[in-house]
Amino acid sequence: MQLLLRGFIFRVIFTGIGFLISLLIAKLAGADQFGTLSLIIVNAAFIHILTGLGTDAAIVWHGITGKNYSRDKMFSFTMITAAIQLLFFYIIAILGYIFLGHTLLGGSLDLSLFFAEAVYFTGLVILDKFLSLYYSQHEAKLCNKIILIVSGLLFLFVLIIWAIQPILISNHSIWIYSLFIFIPSFILLLYFVVKFSPSFKNISQEEMKSFSAFSGIVLITNIVQFIAFRADYWLISLFYDHTTVGVYAQASKFAQLLWVIPGILAGLITPALKNENQKLTKAAFLSVCRVSFYMHSILSLILIGAALVIYFIFLPEIYFDGFISLLLMLPGYLLFTITIILAAYFSANRLLKINLVGSTICCILMVLLDIILIPALSYKGAAIANLIAYSVATVYVIYRATSFLDVSIKDFFAIKRSDFNLFSGEVLITNNQKA
Repeated sequence: MQLLLRGFIFRVIFTGIGFLISLLIAKLAGADQFGTLSLIIVNAAFIHILTGLGTDAAIVWHGITGKNYSRDKMFSFTMITAAIQLLFFYIIAILGYIFLGHTLLGGSLDLSLFFAEAVYFTGLVILDKFLSLYYSQHEAKLCNKIILIVSGLLFLFVLIIWAIQPILISNHSIWIYSLFIFIPSFILLLYFVVKFSPSFKNISQEEMKSFSAFSGIVLITNIVQFIAFRADYWLISLFYDHTTVGVYAQASKFAQLLWVIPGILAGLITPALKNENQKLTKAAFLSVCRVSFYMHSILSLILIGAALVIYFIFLPEIYFDGFISLLLMLPGYLLFTITIILAAYFSANRLLKINLVGSTICCILMVLLDIILIPALSYKGAAIANLIAYSVATVYVIYRATSFLDVSIKDFFAIKRSDFNLFSGEVLITNNQKA
């Protein structure tokens, strides 16, 4: 399991640092500004999905499975798609600010925030593209180590600012978060260029068709998933205000901590399933599913306790209004950890339509329930919608997985003695064993 876990710890800590910075911003900037930042993050992610055309997943899949896709070709495709994506965003953002008078992501009139949003979106695109590129070259440990070191230094710098001039964080919270994303992404790009000295290569029409065929379904799936995951932010903003968004966003961030480990595992599982030298076995994959679910069941209880402490001791009182929403949505988030990992299996085996159907079911349920419940119940309505939609989507995905993996539903939950071999080399098929 060494390939799967090599870069795991680094990425978990990096994500944790990001959470701590957002927590600090929530405390110092207040619920209203934190709500604005949350909307910027949501809107940037949606535009990133639309303009990215599913190419991030295509980079990983082609890099690890395509024998004709050299490192130089993968680098060329990464840079070309990133440049097109950023150019499109810059044009729309500039035109929007000139003719509408406000920024594209946060709706602000401040020119300084226009540039902060541009910096954030640039960092977001570069970070996702180069994470995919590193993963496609089986360099997960390296890239996660880089972003951990850089983000750790940035976090230390923010703590110093907090100790000396906390008002700087209050007044420039969006810039601080933008730079936290941009600087590690730029270092990641620079290190790749310096270490591997890649050159630009021509990509044939046949190769582009392969990229496009894979990216198309991924794009549709990503759009559907995103609407399902974050329609609640938009509807709360529509029916209430940015302060309400900020309170709900903090509760969601607590719940989303349950998805940190499955999300990282999903990024590592695809290369592990396709690596012929150290291939993840079916038994090992099922072990990952089982161990992950029960580990996150325990983490859910710890999370509730930690959230209570943070609500009472650290955050302003207004944020505690979202605690009941956290309790309501958490079981749905827990079940969905299984879906995240199974989606990586389907993606690795190009069973993309299953992911698309599962995401569509989740999206339709989520949007309908949000529209019905949010106007009357606010945070609680959004939380109930999360609980129902994520649970139903998970039931569908598990049902489809049973036929492809040739297992029963109980195999995803019944712990086996072999699960304790998860971190040993026994769970991998190696070329030596085949010989």
